Amino acid sequence: MRSRCWSSSADHGERIMGYRGITRIASVALCAAVIGLAPGSSRADNDSILTIGVGAGVGYRHASGPGEIAAMEFVNQANVRLKMLWVLGVDFSVDLTKDTKLTEADASTLHYGAKMRATALFYPIPTSVFELYLGAGLGAGKTEELFSLTSPGNSYHIGGGFEVHLNDHFTIDASFYMVVPGYASLRNHVEQLAYQIADQTAQDVANGTTPAPTSVSDIPLPDITVGDYITPTNYELMIRIFLFL
Repeated sequence: MRSRCWSSSADHGERIMGYRGITRIASVALCAAVIGLAPGSSRADNDSILTIGVGAGVGYRHASGPGEIAAMEFVNQANVRLKMLWVLGVDFSVDLTKDTKLTEADASTLHYGAKMRATALFYPIPTSVFELYLGAGLGAGKTEELFSLTSPGNSYHIGGGFEVHLNDHFTIDASFYMVVPGYASLRNHVEQLAYQIADQTAQDVANGTTPAPTSVSDIPLPDITVGDYITPTNYELMIRIFLFL
């Protein structure tokens, strides 16, 4: 359990970290836009009705559960991106870091990371040089979990990014995604909290330090809300380079 004062202070610090991440991606976007807007015809084949690109990138994930200290984890991705009908896309990424936590979901912790991510993309204003996109998708620890929304290794992400087309084939890409623990991970976490509260309450009653509760309102509950699990302070920030064929 945690006090409301501690929660406010920690949340404020995490929000600052999230804002700094957004500031970094905005700075990269500005620099990349300047490069992309230099004289020349930059397309990266984005004028085709269908195109595919392969890429790689690095970044970091910043995430924590209620009352936890946020962890900063390195991410090294390989990507395949399919773009179609000028405004739609699908991105598939694999985290190349050798971390067993990505493939073996631990029931005792919230699962924010993913070995694989599948993301649906929407490009609202496609141009030949610079494109913003919105994205949302599913993370998984194993291939079969990509076809499920409630597997132990699932996580979810939503956010956006941009592409700067340097020439006919090469593109710089950066993205900021809010990461959310999957249903199974969240359910396990809430169940564990409930067991801990019940166990502590039973011990307090047995020791005579507190009277036996007569209703749910008599049980001390932690200061936790949905906003502790779904928050932009849990995010993954990436920068990549793509080669479109």
